[in-house]
Amino acid sequence: MEPVTSEEGSASTAFSEPYDISAFHRLQLQGTGNKLGYYAGAVKRGLRYQVLPHYWGNPPWWRLKHRSLVGSRVLPDFACLGAIKSGTSDLSTYLFQHPSILPPLSKEIFSDRPETWRPHYPTVAEMDSVRAETGHASTGYFTPWMHHHPLMDNYRAACPDAKIILMLRDPVERAYSHYKWDLFLGGRAQSQIPYYATYAEYVDMSLDLFPGMPYPSPSGFPLLQTGIYAKSTAKWLDRFGRDRVLVVKSEDFFANPVSTVCSIHEFLGLPPTPPTMHKAVNQNPLTAPRQDPESRARLAEFYRPFNEELYALLDRDLQWT
Repeated sequence: MEPVTSEEGSASTAFSEPYDISAFHRLQLQGTGNKLGYYAGAVKRGLRYQVLPHYWGNPPWWRLKHRSLVGSRVLPDFACLGAIKSGTSDLSTYLFQHPSILPPLSKEIFSDRPETWRPHYPTVAEMDSVRAETGHASTGYFTPWMHHHPLMDNYRAACPDAKIILMLRDPVERAYSHYKWDLFLGGRAQSQIPYYATYAEYVDMSLDLFPGMPYPSPSGFPLLQTGIYAKSTAKWLDRFGRDRVLVVKSEDFFANPVSTVCSIHEFLGLPPTPPTMHKAVNQNPLTAPRQDPESRARLAEFYRPFNEELYALLDRDLQWT
């Protein structure tokens, strides 16, 4: 079985650190004033990367090849999905603390064909061992592809009894976080693009191009379309049924992670187990242009009809902006 802790610390640290993209970015900046120290550090980080217990994504090819040759491996019996910047990375680190949840090698697996996922997942023997020890065994899929239509169909065909957790964040707040993430991923060159200079210009261009032209994004996800949830939520409900889909409001998780995580445990049929708290992962280290009131108001008006459609679908008012 893959180790669940790193040499550096606890299980909580082991699960949170490898999934923190911003932490890896900060590591890359260390030692840039000393070339010899930087390159020595890069070699050390490269070697360490080969044997991490878990990865945000893109594990070493040899790890996957080796795992594909060792034992019969399962597919995930649940999926936790959302739009980017909705908190799914942080939520995953808490779910993986449960003694009956076996994490995949990579949190994010960018393939919509479930059979290609198997090298990332535990063996049948590992699942049986955990089940014998705790009474339950579960493993999940965590890529933020709630809008990815082929994934819906292919996962339904491969795992028809799976449970789905949809993490939905106020699209106005998510949009600003998306903007900051684009600046972070794009680096200095991104901030020099005229339409990224201020949040107002970014929002203006996105609204002007909608719906015909998604605004280019370093994250690979279009700003406005990513925050429209009703259609995708309806598709997940249609494929798996309302009793097998849990909609989690991101704001509830941010306000009370322990309560939210325990409610997900219950949904998955696991004994509720309060997780150990840790610093949120993927916190953006950049100081970005502010979220001005006018842009917030414009986005709130834009998203209002889409939010109302979602509320009607769920028969639940999420009370967003």
